[in-house]
Amino acid sequence: MAVSLVQVNTQATRVFMGTLTNGTAVHDAFAQIAAAEHIQAATFEMLGGLTEVALSAYDFERQIRQEPLVFRRPLEILSGHGAISRLDGRPHIHTHLVLSFRDETAPHGMAIIGGHAVRAIAFAVEFTLTAYDGVPVNRAMDARTGLSLWDFSNSK
Repeated sequence: MAVSLVQVNTQATRVFMGTLTNGTAVHDAFAQIAAAEHIQAATFEMLGGLTEVALSAYDFERQIRQEPLVFRRPLEILSGHGAISRLDGRPHIHTHLVLSFRDETAPHGMAIIGGHAVRAIAFAVEFTLTAYDGVPVNRAMDARTGLSLWDFSNSK
């Protein structure tokens, strides 16, 4: 078993509430918010609707990210979660979504999809974002997984 854990004691916690509409790219918007508000570590929750999403899976055995599946249609966010950290000195937005849409061929007329979102375009999204001040979280390549994970090697 491999566990990486540090206790973090934030200097302050700031909570933001907002909306994303009119074709706003969700990842870009959170990166802009992080830069403008000097956020180095945060989590966020989202609800609402999207007009497009690209979902990608990671092949654990070959350690490669698969080509995304793109859905362009009205999509309802059933659950949206994410984290903001730093990668190569810039905000890194990591988002997972569970979405539903009408599909007459699916049982009960609704289909559900979800996974790692590499792109999401907002129709109308409401979010809360909690920033953890004084706790910079950086990402670094993890040789065991092939992923850029939170790196606590320089933490106290």
